[in-house]
Amino acid sequence: MAVDLRGFRETPLVASAVVYRVLSRVFEARDEELARGAAPSPTFIFIDEAHYYFPQEGAREDFNKEVVEAVINKLTRLGRMGVVFATHSPADLNDLSQLTNTKIAMRSEPKVLERVDMAEYAGELAYAQSGVAVAKSFIYRTHAVTFKTLPPQTRHRGV
Repeated sequence: MAVDLRGFRETPLVASAVVYRVLSRVFEARDEELARGAAPSPTFIFIDEAHYYFPQEGAREDFNKEVVEAVINKLTRLGRMGVVFATHSPADLNDLSQLTNTKIAMRSEPKVLERVDMAEYAGELAYAQSGVAVAKSFIYRTHAVTFKTLPPQTRHRGV
C-alpha cells in the first residue's frame, strides 16, 4: 500500500490525520498478527520528507505534530518493522532516529553528518558527486560502504 500525501499540501492538518490513521492501523495489524501467533509479515514504512512529521523547535505548527511523532516513535520502538526516514533535514527529526541500525548519507555539510553520527565521512561527502553515498550499519564487516546510486529513474515535478 502507498499513501501519496501530495493532494493534502494545502491542508497539513488533514495530512497529519491521514498519516496518524495509516500508521496506527499498520501497528494494529501487526499486533493482531502477533496475538494470533502468526509470524508477522515483513513490513516496511518509507517516510519521505520525514522532517515534516516532527515538531521543530520554535516553529508555529499548522497541526499537532506531537501526535504523529508519538505514533512514529511507537512503530520504531515496538513495531519490529523496517522504517525509513528520508529527509534533507535530519536535525528536525527527534533523537529516536539515532537508534536506527542503518544510516545512509549523501552529499551533506559536516554539521548535518554529525547529527546522523557520520561525521567521520564529512571529508568524503562534503564535496561528493551527485549520487555518492555512505551506508553505515552493523551488518557490514567494515561497518560502512561507499556506493553510487543509479541516475534518477523519474523526473521531479517542475523539471
